[in-house]
Amino acid sequence: MGEHSMNSCTKWTLVLFVLASIILNIVLIGIRSGRAPKCSAKRVHPLRREHDERSRVFADLSRDEYLQVQRYLLRQKDLDVSTSQIAEPSDNFLFLIELSLPGKAQVLAYLDQKGADPTREATAVVFHGKQGLVKEYVVGPLPNPTYYRDVTQERYQTQIPITARTVTIGEYKLLFTFLEGVFSRLGRLMKESFDVDRDKTLNAFEQMPRGVQSGDRKTWISFFRDVPGVYIHPVGFEVLVNHQSLNASAWTVERLLYNGQYFNSMEDLQHQYDAGSVKKIVYKESPGHGSLRPRNKPLQIGPQLFYAEGKRYSVSHNHVVYLDWSFAFGLSSLTGMRVFDVRFGGERILYELSVQEAMSVYGSVTPGMMLTKFLDSSIGIGRFAHELVRGVDCPHQATYLDTYRYIDVPGPVRFRNSICVFEHSTGQPLRRHFSDFFHNSYGGMANSALVFRTITSIGNYDYMWDFIFYQSGSVEAKVHATGYISSSYLVDGNLRFGHQVAENVLGNIHTHFVNFKVDLDVLGVKNYFQTKDMKYVNMSLPWMTERWALVPQLVEQQLKTEQVGLCFWTSLTVVCIGL
Repeated sequence: MGEHSMNSCTKWTLVLFVLASIILNIVLIGIRSGRAPKCSAKRVHPLRREHDERSRVFADLSRDEYLQVQRYLLRQKDLDVSTSQIAEPSDNFLFLIELSLPGKAQVLAYLDQKGADPTREATAVVFHGKQGLVKEYVVGPLPNPTYYRDVTQERYQTQIPITARTVTIGEYKLLFTFLEGVFSRLGRLMKESFDVDRDKTLNAFEQMPRGVQSGDRKTWISFFRDVPGVYIHPVGFEVLVNHQSLNASAWTVERLLYNGQYFNSMEDLQHQYDAGSVKKIVYKESPGHGSLRPRNKPLQIGPQLFYAEGKRYSVSHNHVVYLDWSFAFGLSSLTGMRVFDVRFGGERILYELSVQEAMSVYGSVTPGMMLTKFLDSSIGIGRFAHELVRGVDCPHQATYLDTYRYIDVPGPVRFRNSICVFEHSTGQPLRRHFSDFFHNSYGGMANSALVFRTITSIGNYDYMWDFIFYQSGSVEAKVHATGYISSSYLVDGNLRFGHQVAENVLGNIHTHFVNFKVDLDVLGVKNYFQTKDMKYVNMSLPWMTERWALVPQLVEQQLKTEQVGLCFWTSLTVVCIGL
């Protein structure tokens, strides 16, 4: 009995000792890991360049500045603006606020310490539903505005009609309500063809432009299954909605397309459907080929980026320094990312490098894709720059920056981690040479570059925008498109305009145009763009004797008198082969 108690005590003593050892080791590991130097935690070497506070002349508006502009405009009784996100088209809606860039000459004088600080101003866009116009205003000075002025005529040399406005969230709400009415009036067809009822619906994807003549506001709307990867699940139903009126009760359906056949009205479609005179679409469960959920679990972690001696770049406010590089940056809600005052070795080489437009043109026999020419700046390229995912969109060790935007919202919105900056290896040397012929030696330089990135998701497309700064002094503007294709329902004749990618799904033929603005300032502002034309000419080699100098003339004479296909020189004469 005593021996059994002794064994139990010994066993429990050992257990407690092991537990105490484990706890002690965990504590010691925690203490040591806290003291030990971590990769990328501290910069070992000093930066080559210093930050410049004058870069703030290009800085996007802060949250407080947005609010100051909004409050100032709301106090102006003659503007009578609304900031409600569900404002009616007939209201005066404050749609956009963003930085109004000062003139280049004034900014350069300021940057080069020869002029005063430019007045900081904002641009505000108001949809004047009550006047039937779209207007732009400049508001300033910031941060405490005291004036605004209408600059629409000055900037565009014309008045802009309200029909030219982009569709706001408030108008989308009215459109969705209008489309629910269309579904309810075609109840039987919608259920049998698309499984639509009170609990299930379809997703709408609008096409652009909204008409074929100036002043039109008629949009073909295509419908897709409400499943992951909606853009590759078309159902074969499209509606042309006339929403030109500022009164949603006056909106009408002008045409419909069902399974490749056009109808003049909902009543016409319903009548022919009930009579069995149309080729019906029979609902079938859609496979999940559009899901982004991974089908296989990764077996191991892929290669990672780390900075062994700390980051060789630094970000302060809206200014970046990296080795011999420095630049200011911003993100326009309309046009996207941009950099200013780009310097290499302390010398300005670029005043501005910015995204301007992303356009895509489609082809099809169905009306939506047939008409579509997306001009993404009309929707807002930078507007859709959302949070970047660490380890996927950018490396874990990248620097992530927040942005604020005011476009079609009741107040400024913060977009966390919507810009990333990182240095990475290019995977090839900056330069190298192995001297095999003479000295049997090697010389090479490792290469890496700084990437300034944002990603904008505009409908089905995700555009990855990169400005890349190389150690050689060159800059690359790069865009990579991913996301989903824009598709249409497969009908007769449509295979001429794309490829079938799934059952009844056509990947439509299309092309992309991307525009950048590049304002070069190399050794000053008097730069120009030059091209060289090339043409073939006959000429004698300068070291040839007089006899050999006559060879081109002999060839030309033979070409004129005979049909020859090929002439070549031998050691003694010219030989021409006839056709």
